[in-house]
Amino acid sequence: MAGARINWSEVAQHPKYIELKNRKRNFLFGWWIASTIYYFMLPILAGYAPDLFKVKVVGVVNFGYLFILSQFVVAFFVAIYYTRVANDFDRLTDELVKAVQ
Repeated sequence: MAGARINWSEVAQHPKYIELKNRKRNFLFGWWIASTIYYFMLPILAGYAPDLFKVKVVGVVNFGYLFILSQFVVAFFVAIYYTRVANDFDRLTDELVKAVQ
């Protein structure tokens, strides 16, 4: 493929490319919205409901600590989930490359 000329306009109209683009956009935009809301809940809740962060859950561990730690846990699981979904994106990309060669 090093010497092949690729018609990018044709690739942009290819059904496999359109499917790949739509699936990636839908997946990533949805997760971006959810993670942004979840991320900004911390400063918003801390500002408007500071007493919520003082609630003791276990011993000296309060809700605030658990909420902050939950963001790391959620980020970890989102990354794991994305690696599984990305395999489908890779399959679609391989099909597209084979189709335009």
